[in-house]
Order: sequence, then structure tokens, then C-alpha cells
Amino acid sequence: MFKILQDPDKDLLLVIERQDCEPDGPMFIYDGGDTALLFRDWFSNVRLNGINSETGPELLNAKVIYVVEMAGDAIAREYTAPIRIVRDVKSMMA
Repeated sequence: MFKILQDPDKDLLLVIERQDCEPDGPMFIYDGGDTALLFRDWFSNVRLNGINSETGPELLNAKVIYVVEMAGDAIAREYTAPIRIVRDVKSMMA
């Protein structure tokens, strides 16, 4: 489960459930479709299915996304991830 929110300054925020390890070189990988990949490190990635058509153009125009990992109602960790636009994100999810 995830949410992508946007503040009045057009900054994007990705809210996900807490992951088991710390991110190391996180990157948000996107191709303009309904699926994205949050690369957290070489062993931990989060597939994001169901990105809506209103959010897609905002992701294509942004350089970074702020990520918040939640443990229940508490923030477990927060970090930024650069957004990398690719041709086909699903081909990277073998």
C-alpha cells in the first residue's frame, strides 16, 4: 500500500510501509505509466502499482520525491530519492 501526495509547492511525497533495512542510494524509477519502482538498495525494492493518471505527469516533471516509511501511525524513516525516467520500468522488474 502506498500514497503519493503533493504539497502546494508541488513537492511530491511517497508514503509506504516501513521496510526492513535502511535505504542505500534510493531511486524512484518511472516511465509515465501506472507502475513505478522504488529502488532502495540492491536487495530491497518496492513495486508501486496503480499510479493514477493525475500523478503521472507530476512525477515526470519532478526531480526528487520525498519518501516516508510508516510503522503504524509513526514515521520510521524519511529520505529523498531522485526520480529517474526510463523507457519501460516493468522490464526492470523481472
